[in-house]
Amino acid sequence: MLFRVLLLSLLITCAFGLAYSQQADPSNNPNDSMGADKGARSRHDKDLIGDVQQEMLVRREIETAEKDHRENVDRAREAAQLSTELRDSFLTNKVLGRTEIKKLERLEKITRKIRSEAGGSEDDAALENPPNEIVSALSRLAETSDKLKKGVEDTPRQVISAAVIERANELLELIHYVRNYTH
Repeated sequence: MLFRVLLLSLLITCAFGLAYSQQADPSNNPNDSMGADKGARSRHDKDLIGDVQQEMLVRREIETAEKDHRENVDRAREAAQLSTELRDSFLTNKVLGRTEIKKLERLEKITRKIRSEAGGSEDDAALENPPNEIVSALSRLAETSDKLKKGVEDTPRQVISAAVIERANELLELIHYVRNYTH
């Protein structure tokens, strides 16, 4: 019987010891000045981590926007080059061959992308002073794409340019004119 009483008291003592050891850490007590400071610091650290992450996200968005703008400038340069090649090829050969038709299709695709990136959308604007012949259409195509290139290069990435959208629409109409001429 004495053995059971000793064993029971030992178990009760161990239970109280375990319960006491599971109490909250006194350093985290908000009434304690050091614990309150530590809690404030951990909240501040969490705010800083959030601020750092937010700053990284903003930087990433800026880098992405700059990359998109550089790609749009490259598209405008390619469009100007393609239209010049189309004009020169027609002046040399007096006909638009299969490679020139593919260049014309590429030019149309690039121009649509430029217009989209500039903030424009599908527009069925009529071409002012439509060209009378293919040579003048190709010359105007080259001039317009060169103006488009300069407009895209000069426009900051944060700006939506109505002039770029208008040039892109004009270029698309000229492309349709040349395509209809070749069919």
